[in-house]
Amino acid sequence: MLFLALSTSPAIGQETEYINQHFECRQEIPLSMRDYSHLYLEHFEFENIDTAVRIGWCESRGKANAYNSGASDSGLMQFVPWTWNWIAESYDLPKWGSWVVTYRDYPWEGHPKDTEIDVSNYKFTKVQFTPYYNILFASLLAEDIYGRTQWRDWNASRWCWKDEVTWNTIREREGV
Repeated sequence: MLFLALSTSPAIGQETEYINQHFECRQEIPLSMRDYSHLYLEHFEFENIDTAVRIGWCESRGKANAYNSGASDSGLMQFVPWTWNWIAESYDLPKWGSWVVTYRDYPWEGHPKDTEIDVSNYKFTKVQFTPYYNILFASLLAEDIYGRTQWRDWNASRWCWKDEVTWNTIREREGV
């Protein structure tokens, strides 16, 4: 089982105990996915985080700017425009192709609270390439719209993420 490195406070109870006992397992997470671990933890139910991280890695190898021109799959979780817009309309979120500003990985909603402004923390990106929104949309699709843990939109990469032995073999072969 994967464990995500935390940059935010964990949920209380069983999750906290699990996290405290398995902190060393952080090395099992592909390096390219560690920067987004706080977003997976924030958006997904605890029992779905492992699968979500595996899917993200299998779909994009952890590249927020991943793009498949054949189907216009984009971002960490590789969304296509029509699925993205369906979710966006259902939850009043930014539609495919919209430009958004993020500050330290989160949608920017005003002036930063920091007294010193570090422009390197701001990003102006098309929404589908923003890790925050890409992971949020994946959680809404899998856990809310489909009614918990149905990962059917990622069937094309199921061969990579579904079976733990296959998952570990691929990661080892790629030196991750």
